[in-house]
Amino acid sequence: MSIPAKRSQICIALKKQKVNFALLQETHFRSGHVPCMSKSTFNQWFHAPSCSGSSRGVSIAIHKNTPMVISSTFSDRDGRFIFIKGSIGTRTITLGSIYAPNVGQADWLCRTLSTFQEFAEGIIILGGDINVALDPLIDTSGGTSSLSYGALRRIRAGLASTGLVDSWRMLNPSVKDFTFYSGVHKSYQRLDYLFIPPNLLSTCQNTSIGSILLSDHAPVFLDLQFSFLPKPQYM
Repeated sequence: MSIPAKRSQICIALKKQKVNFALLQETHFRSGHVPCMSKSTFNQWFHAPSCSGSSRGVSIAIHKNTPMVISSTFSDRDGRFIFIKGSIGTRTITLGSIYAPNVGQADWLCRTLSTFQEFAEGIIILGGDINVALDPLIDTSGGTSSLSYGALRRIRAGLASTGLVDSWRMLNPSVKDFTFYSGVHKSYQRLDYLFIPPNLLSTCQNTSIGSILLSDHAPVFLDLQFSFLPKPQYM
């Protein structure tokens, strides 16, 4: 997203999909060099740029017709996560965008989930690239993982203790679909997730994995129906 043309393409794609909230990873924004974002469709942008390079960075964008009033934000200096909290009317909402490292995932995710749990209130949505296929048998084309069983078990336990479930898998319990293709290993993996509390599953109308077009990852979409949340008006 550090390139203006790429930012424009992403905003157009989000508008086409009628997105209220966008959780973005690998923005490649560096600290002190975050570009001015277009406010024509998404008028609230929150960034966690990287202080140590341009290979990281996460952001959250909110559609202009989504009347969320932000009360607090929390992010790390490495551009690995950003959490925001606010309200729509009387409802509190917490959103998180995370980008896990490709080594030491279990330690990082457990720490970050604990931090998120302390921050979060109300309706909770946490999404991002966790660099882990949670169930290698169905979340990878080869059926294997570079992580040990113990590391995978720790990650799943961390999610459970935070009270979060994998929304796409809950609605697609036996489907094989992937969000990332590794040209080096010639393999597919599902590394990108949207986690929600189980009590939000009843509001979920649809969840899907898009095509790998604008980056090396496919987007994941989640349609939650809330009576208090107005539908975006796209012109």
